[in-house]
Amino acid sequence: MANFVVTGSVRLSDGTSVPLLNAAMAESATGLSSTAVELQTSAAYTVTAQSMGSFAQGKGLVSAQILSTHSVTNAYVDRQGIPICFLAGCGAGVPSKGLVATKKIVFQPGDKIMVCCAAAATRTLALTVRTNRGEERCFVGTSSGGDTTSLVDQTTQNSIGETLQGQTISAAMCSSVDGIKITSGGGAVILNAQGAVVGSVNACDDGLAQPDWVPMNTNIELNYAAQYITSS
Repeated sequence: MANFVVTGSVRLSDGTSVPLLNAAMAESATGLSSTAVELQTSAAYTVTAQSMGSFAQGKGLVSAQILSTHSVTNAYVDRQGIPICFLAGCGAGVPSKGLVATKKIVFQPGDKIMVCCAAAATRTLALTVRTNRGEERCFVGTSSGGDTTSLVDQTTQNSIGETLQGQTISAAMCSSVDGIKITSGGGAVILNAQGAVVGSVNACDDGLAQPDWVPMNTNIELNYAAQYITSS
């Protein structure tokens, strides 16, 4: 497994910003939270590298931008092992603007920014969603060739139906390096219990541009599933 440079910055509610840096972050081949690595403040500007919860205690998150050598499968604010807010991530040097936080997050001790960064050839697709209850989750899957790949919650590895039963997806963003190899409408699809498509999100190659939220209005029930199909 390779290590990559991951950097970025966070804008805070008091008008300040803080640079972030991990000069040798271990890659994630799956995008699962068990493979995520903490991204702390840059010691060049904060004397010592610190977790965001320690450095910015009591300050609100305005926006954040996470950059990697090649690709960022997902990045998020972790609170006691649970993702509470997902952040924008992409390859360094590509068109990007960061994302404004979709809900109020005030940093408290123990909060961390966690990142799954990937090699250029890693074929993990990440579908990040926001629901009508303000919940944010990320579903991931890694294709190994021409096949159908199911997406599972990055933390629990449960399906989208098991995770979000009774909720409505109000927005989503999707990233993958597979491009035209994705034949399921160019991205992820959500299927109901009968296998009919009830929602879809095009995938953005975050090595070329930063993914962003797109509006949705998709109700999720227990036996729903998320997946994508690749041609090779």
